[in-house]
Amino acid sequence: MSDLVPESGSRQFLRDFARLATPYWTGSGRWRPRLLTGLLALLGMCQIGLVLRLNIWSADLFDALERRSTENTLAQIAIFALILVGTMVVNMGHLVVRRHLQLDWRRWLTGRVVGSWMQDARHFQAGLIPGDHANPDGRIAEDIRVVTEAAIDLASSLFYCLLLLVTFVGILWSLSGWVNVAGITVPGHLVLLAFVYAGVGAAMAFTLGRPLVRATDMRQTREANFRYDLVRARESAEPIALARAETAERRRLTTAFETIALAWKDQSVGLARLVAFSSGYVALAGVFPILVGTPRFLEGALTLGRLVQSGQAFQQVTAALSWPVDNLPRIAEWRASVERVLALEDAVQVVALEAARAGDTAINMERASGPWLGVSDLWVAEPDGTALLNNLTLRVEPGEHVLVDGDADAAAAFFRVVAGIWPWGYGRVDLPTDALMVATGRQLFLPQGTLRSALALQAIESGPGDRAIVDALSAVGLSWLAGRLDVSEDWAAVLNGADLQRLAFARLLLLRPEWVVLGNATDALDPASADALLHLIATRLPHAALIVIGRHPGSASTFDRRLTLDRSKGGEVLLNEVSARRQAARVPRRRPLEVVDWLRQGYPDDGPSTTHG
Repeated sequence: MSDLVPESGSRQFLRDFARLATPYWTGSGRWRPRLLTGLLALLGMCQIGLVLRLNIWSADLFDALERRSTENTLAQIAIFALILVGTMVVNMGHLVVRRHLQLDWRRWLTGRVVGSWMQDARHFQAGLIPGDHANPDGRIAEDIRVVTEAAIDLASSLFYCLLLLVTFVGILWSLSGWVNVAGITVPGHLVLLAFVYAGVGAAMAFTLGRPLVRATDMRQTREANFRYDLVRARESAEPIALARAETAERRRLTTAFETIALAWKDQSVGLARLVAFSSGYVALAGVFPILVGTPRFLEGALTLGRLVQSGQAFQQVTAALSWPVDNLPRIAEWRASVERVLALEDAVQVVALEAARAGDTAINMERASGPWLGVSDLWVAEPDGTALLNNLTLRVEPGEHVLVDGDADAAAAFFRVVAGIWPWGYGRVDLPTDALMVATGRQLFLPQGTLRSALALQAIESGPGDRAIVDALSAVGLSWLAGRLDVSEDWAAVLNGADLQRLAFARLLLLRPEWVVLGNATDALDPASADALLHLIATRLPHAALIVIGRHPGSASTFDRRLTLDRSKGGEVLLNEVSARRQAARVPRRRPLEVVDWLRQGYPDDGPSTTHG
């Protein structure tokens, strides 16, 4: 990855994918994926061997039938039984090994992406910078699945088709013999005809598919418009009812649906044409080589078995040549998912790089440098590198209570700097160790599970006793939760905003930190409750320093000091490198593997197979 954005182009895309994928195989001790991959390749070769043996068997069977040899025919029936059993066992083994490899690679890649994303606040920081990396949940859960599953499927099917092509081109060449064309003796004519047949079929399918692709796109657009109209009607249910506008809405929805019907008709016409061609193509593929070879059979140059064998070999060659067209939708899906996963990983690497800055152009965090919390000559920037807060100096002593308010954005950024999750800016920040300090924002993080575990989180290994928990809940006005300590719920969804902020203070009473930093942690409370909770902290934790940053609905007189922040004006660029990186990230990138987009103009994703049965 460059310092700005990844280089565009198919070559860079493939390099980035290799960077993402190859450590799964090349890392130290990665014997399992290598073993599974080798076993998968071996089973693929066994599949080809069985297909080849079946092709030879068909020749031997029809030769036996032509000679009316009962003994040879019975022998071929026994051989077929062995081929059948072998095919069943090998295909089952191939499926099992392939799925094991897909799951193992997905597990590894998910662990890698989640590990780098859910670390050192990168998941938070990545959401603040521009780029195509939104919805990381979908990229991790769905796109990684597609990347791994599709890559294994495509690679194994491509390997199979290449072996199939190499194997049956040789057979088809040997069965073609020599034919005279305009007085010229031509060898391997069936091989040439197979390539021409597959090429003409692909070209015809592309020509017939172009209007179908356009009709499908139009139908999808109109389907989306219809869904939007229905959602809008649902969300406007009360206004529609009050206005007695149901008749007009029904008429509008009926009109919207009729546009779908028109697109459906256009799509049906396109599908009918493509199905007609596809049906003829598939039917002719089985007969065409036999018709071509019939004169040689009648001349006695070919046995019946070899004639049938040449027809099957012809079909196998055309099937192998059709791999790109048959797998085009899967390739496009895989490419899109790889792009989405790479975009997320690039964003995580960008914020990791920016958080790792040091020196005069970085925020230098010093842990446990002294018995105080403070900042010196601190300049805070927006994620785009422009100034947000200028030249701030503050020092808080143990037991001191300080209110820092003013501009909401500046206060929010300052809180995140003190909490250690905002890397943009420069200056010095002196903090106590993590074990002595707790930073709590507007929204309290509550993992799913019991209330007891949510209160303790990961900071209290032994866990507080029930008496301490009940006392803390009662002190913050949540005594009604005392009887639900062992109930598993999504407590962040069950409790309202005010109760969640009260619960944050209960956790502080249990953790008993020496430094408490609150960022808008009382803004959902009424003024009296906010002041009461701060007084509770001052009473129960008399030696703890308390820094409230942002909006506090209560009285400012409860604090020893108050600092009001003003936002920087003028959009001055503090971090030139960061600013340049953000501007580059906003430039649209060219799609890699552009040939895929061109081919998809003629090969519909949901259309019938047009190249083989």
